[in-house]
Amino acid sequence: MALTVTQLARSAGIAPPTVRYYDRIGLLRPEQRSDSGYRLYSPADEGRLRFIRRAKLLGLSLDEIRELLVAAEDGCRSTLPELDRMLDNKLQEIDATIAELEALRERLVAYRAGKRTEQVRACCGHGDFCGCLDDVPDP
Repeated sequence: MALTVTQLARSAGIAPPTVRYYDRIGLLRPEQRSDSGYRLYSPADEGRLRFIRRAKLLGLSLDEIRELLVAAEDGCRSTLPELDRMLDNKLQEIDATIAELEALRERLVAYRAGKRTEQVRACCGHGDFCGCLDDVPDP
């Protein structure tokens, strides 16, 4: 049973423009076209679209998903190791981001705690531009 863009989108919980975009960038390919030019997708395309949607939910980029789709063509033996590699990379990225945000938070708290009202009042008017941040330490 062939599905139109709208039918495919509805069944996968994705907006029709997203399906068209995925088609345009090559993540999906219609099985055929109707006589009136509508894209027609197969049930396998529906599974592929669900796969893409779930990979997006895991935070994978479209480029990463493209790689994972290539692996998926060979089946789970290829897909699962590739997915593990990608998820490990994603976790490392998240851990690095968390560490950066924690360091930033510590700098903000320390800087805020060290600011005194008289310092703020005294610094304005010095130099050619506001000096309120002159005492911010470099990381």
